[in-house]
Amino acid sequence: MSELGQDSTESKELLSKIKWLMLLRLVFATFLLVATVVVQARAYPTFFNTSLLSLYVLTGVIYFLTLCYALLLKRIRRHILFAYVQIVLDVLFVTALIYVTGGIESIFSFMYILTIINAAIILYRRGGLLIASASSICYGSLLDLQYFSVIHPFYTRATSLMTYSIGYYFYTLLMNIAAFYVVALLSSYLAEELRRSSVKLKAKQYDLDQLELLHRNIIQSISTGLITLNERLKITYVNPAAEVICGSGSDTLEGRYIGDIFPHIIPYLSLNVAGNGKLDGPHKQKGIDVDYERQDGAKLHLGFSQSILREPGGDEMGLILIFQDLTEFRHMQERVRRMDRLAVAGELAAGIAHEIKNPLASLSGSIQMLRDEVEFGPMQQRLMDITMREAERLNALVNEFLLFSRPEKAVDRSVEVSEVIKDTLEMLKNSPELSRPIRIEKKLSDHVWVHIDAQRLQQVIWNLVLNAVQEMTNSGRLTIATTVRTNRSGAGVQQKVAEISIADTGPGIPPENQGKVFDPFFTTKDHGTGLGLTIVHRIVEDYGGEIFLESDGRSGTTFKLHFPLGAANSAE
Repeated sequence: MSELGQDSTESKELLSKIKWLMLLRLVFATFLLVATVVVQARAYPTFFNTSLLSLYVLTGVIYFLTLCYALLLKRIRRHILFAYVQIVLDVLFVTALIYVTGGIESIFSFMYILTIINAAIILYRRGGLLIASASSICYGSLLDLQYFSVIHPFYTRATSLMTYSIGYYFYTLLMNIAAFYVVALLSSYLAEELRRSSVKLKAKQYDLDQLELLHRNIIQSISTGLITLNERLKITYVNPAAEVICGSGSDTLEGRYIGDIFPHIIPYLSLNVAGNGKLDGPHKQKGIDVDYERQDGAKLHLGFSQSILREPGGDEMGLILIFQDLTEFRHMQERVRRMDRLAVAGELAAGIAHEIKNPLASLSGSIQMLRDEVEFGPMQQRLMDITMREAERLNALVNEFLLFSRPEKAVDRSVEVSEVIKDTLEMLKNSPELSRPIRIEKKLSDHVWVHIDAQRLQQVIWNLVLNAVQEMTNSGRLTIATTVRTNRSGAGVQQKVAEISIADTGPGIPPENQGKVFDPFFTTKDHGTGLGLTIVHRIVEDYGGEIFLESDGRSGTTFKLHFPLGAANSAE
């Protein structure tokens, strides 16, 4: 703590002690006033008594001085001097009280001790010794004046003054003075120890507050979710990052059983509640990966780690769960693995295309020349047509290889999605694939722009639509929709993207094949090359987009494309 802050704290403490001194003074004055009234009512009900009148005057003086102290309290800046003035006046008041109540015979000599204790508590050792000295001087002066008959305190008889010897006066004075200084030393020592302990305690408390604030800031600021569980696996604390990942506030999560939030995590927890209410032993597994679906429908993949939550004594009191949203990380892993496979396949495709392209062109040219120069019969002409058709098919396959291995560089251009989709569907009408009764539904939003070359987007739409049509063997419904939606990651980052959805009512894709559909050369069709969806995936990623597959494996498949918004959307 800084010196300025410490001085301010000490000043506030001193002011608080002065206020308590004023309050105790009022309590004593009130007690003295009530006692005087009772004594007068019982002992002197019918006549006026000078000593009792003096007590009333002293009580009134106390009230008056306390009122003055209260009025001056906010204006006084030198609080130590103000405390000295009050306590010295208290010593004079005690001396006057002893005088009017019998002098050496007064029962109020103990009031000096209370005044000395107040001084030691407020002003510590120096103040205690000074007030003890002031009390000794005042009390000694009072007894000397009484002994030499200079004054005659009330409640004493003139004849009684001769009954006390000088030795008695000296003994009484010596014992009281000794008591004054002993009380001053002991009370000031205790006050000093209390002050030192208070300073140390405040320093420790300050350090603890700073440490707690640091820990709270760390826990509140980290992007990793943190949940604490009690011995019954009920949530006791949730940090803001955990609220964002779970999509619920702390008021909703705290107090709930962890299995209600993350049902798949229960078998992996280190502590499980046994039937006897005790905790089982720790589980060896620390890293836990589970799937989680939020209330808003978002599907996340979360990675958990856990540790035992212990009391200061070391007893186990629950668990600490730390978790992160690994959804993007898993997608990235899938993309990396896919890119590794694509790299190998790309090298192979480039080599094959290079070795086949030129001989194929020569072969096609030679067959075309023979066809034009030589007259063939119907059988030979049919074989020639088959040869040319297969050569064209082989040439298309080689072109796909080339596109797959050497995709075109992304261009800086924005296109309107609905226009590209309409043009693609118009060309698709002439395709023999649409000879079946397939109904096409369009739910296109206007003014949805994406950053992509129009031909590449058309190729993506063509391949996905053609793939969907081929999946519906007899009849069905093809739905194409576009919209602008807001994606939110597990860390709470929001981003607007253009979404293109292509859904069919075919048999769906089995779960075991869903992770392979974008792999090169993977196909379930008899005459497929296995490169269509691979090229779609390559184009989408080249333009900064993402592609998602949704299918329950029984009915229907939906491909969703997410692209960054183009310039026209960004400007709106």
